[in-house]
Amino acid sequence: LWQQHELDHLREIDGSEYKNINQAIAAESHSPQSATHDTKVSYVTNFWAKVKGGEIHPHRREVEAALLANIHNPHFDQVVVYLDREDNAESCLDFRQAMSDLSRQVFSMTAEESNRLLTNKLKCVDVLTGQPSYYQM
Repeated sequence: LWQQHELDHLREIDGSEYKNINQAIAAESHSPQSATHDTKVSYVTNFWAKVKGGEIHPHRREVEAALLANIHNPHFDQVVVYLDREDNAESCLDFRQAMSDLSRQVFSMTAEESNRLLTNKLKCVDVLTGQPSYYQM
């Protein structure tokens, strides 16, 4: 229910609202931005890989919805996911496909639109050594 509410909210946001938010942030900034420098913001997290053929934990859907919201957030230039996986778990390629499917389902995007967005914003790193440390990330 929470996921659906959050995703419904994302669908309702008008594109001009992003522009207004960006203008407000720029007006409140204390340090002047140079004309040639754009601030880049990355969201970095880790996520456990889905075991192929295994049962899907209910919390996984919440995390997927949150990741999808961050991918669609215009204030993040990239979303980096360190995929904590084992040999019998999904790879980054599988994860990217699952996020593409979810993006098309939730936002009624075409496969081309979804793939373009994910190619530009989602970076996935396979981690086979257990849960990654902050140092690794």
